[in-house]
Amino acid sequence: MIRAALISAFFLGSIMTQAQGSPTCNFVSFKVALHAGENFERELGGGLLFRMTSEKQPGWFFDIVPAEANSKDYIYPVNLPLRFNPNQTLGPGYGENVKSSLGYAHEMQFLLYKADYDQVSSLIDGVLWPDKVSDPDRALAEFARAARRAKKGRLKVIISSYKTDGSGALVRIKLRVQMTTPLEFQYAPGFYAMPTACPADLDFSVQ
Repeated sequence: MIRAALISAFFLGSIMTQAQGSPTCNFVSFKVALHAGENFERELGGGLLFRMTSEKQPGWFFDIVPAEANSKDYIYPVNLPLRFNPNQTLGPGYGENVKSSLGYAHEMQFLLYKADYDQVSSLIDGVLWPDKVSDPDRALAEFARAARRAKKGRLKVIISSYKTDGSGALVRIKLRVQMTTPLEFQYAPGFYAMPTACPADLDFSVQ
């Protein structure tokens, strides 16, 4: 009961809430067009990269990583479920086919800073393997608290169009990437940030 309440309080409030808060954030967007087998990478700013990596079954996995440590996924730690989450995959996998995977906007949060990534990711094991910790409810509460307090951006990947071959495999994809971040986040040259009201989950006035 406690675990369910904590999950509802943090993730349903933080990730699914669409209400707008009063602080001002920045909004940017860019387009991506890829053929099967192609990869994509773009510098975002703050030492972060947005990547799309092709997979064996035609499709892509996308993440946001620091350029100097590109095995650290800044999306994964702050989005449920921590196991078998299809949200970062465009294409078949995790029980989805091409049509179902590309039929909705993939929306999630991502971490902005290394210190927050280190703090949140260090608490994940206690959530994934509660039988290995002495107090599972406390482990979940500490993880949820750290994830809530971490400074984050919001990412939305909208599939504009895609094409499949005769077997139903992906041939190409076109999409738009939208990002909303606190004003303090400095985008890389080439981005033209527009002011926007912050989503409630990017308002850090209440910790």
